[in-house]
Amino acid sequence: MLTVNIILFMKVDCVVKKITMIQTQTKAGRFNIYINDKYAFPVSESVLIKYRLHKGQELDENLIEEIKLADDISKGYNAALNYLSYQLRTRKEVEDKLHSLDIHEDYIPEIINKLIDLDLINDKTYAESYVRTMMNTSDKGPKVIRLNLSKKGIDDNIAEDALILYTDKLQVEKGVALAEKLANRYSHDSYRNKQNKIKQVLLTKGFSYDIIDTIIQELDLIFDDDTEREILLEKANKLWSRYENLDIKKRKFKIQQALFKQGFSFSDITSALDEIEDTNI
Repeated sequence: MLTVNIILFMKVDCVVKKITMIQTQTKAGRFNIYINDKYAFPVSESVLIKYRLHKGQELDENLIEEIKLADDISKGYNAALNYLSYQLRTRKEVEDKLHSLDIHEDYIPEIINKLIDLDLINDKTYAESYVRTMMNTSDKGPKVIRLNLSKKGIDDNIAEDALILYTDKLQVEKGVALAEKLANRYSHDSYRNKQNKIKQVLLTKGFSYDIIDTIIQELDLIFDDDTEREILLEKANKLWSRYENLDIKKRKFKIQQALFKQGFSFSDITSALDEIEDTNI
């Protein structure tokens, strides 16, 4: 009985695996391989050509596994090419995309290295292009740009080299243009509050303290007593109405606190409140 089983096993193992049909898929560049009249596996056109697959060709198990592996890598490579066809991508972005497509983790390094060799992935080129785009089309400073590059997987040294393109002169020009818009936006704020708000926005946008100081100097905000007094009285009158239900002492205290936080001096606030109080007696 044992001898019979061995003979049967040998007969099964020795069954010839022959390609009996190669069928074109509806998806361009993809083919179905049939072995012994049964569907076996799909391949890409590049794998078909590489292994010279043809009807009547005999395959062993090792070669079949090698072909399947090559096709998995080919699918990942083509997916990466498609992803790169729309715009520049970083190495990390392409790796993340391949992971999202469930490309086997073991194949991804080979795909990435091939793309790097062909210069289709180049983090240095990407970083330089990104810095140029951001400094020409946005109001972001170097710190925000550096953070964005880091999120995209760009090495810190590569990012620093690329940011050399964003010179101090360009930063000041960009910052002054933004600060002028902000000065108009905060035209109804006290001089001190206006300046502080502009500085805070510039800081949030990614400009350094040194560059911000230069921007403020270039902006040349002018303190005008009459304008400051007018703004103060406008705000004080609104607050006077808001707290009309409070007794006079609490009312004035509340208004003083609010206006002081808005950047007005204590002496100017006191003077304004005295004027308002005299007017409303």
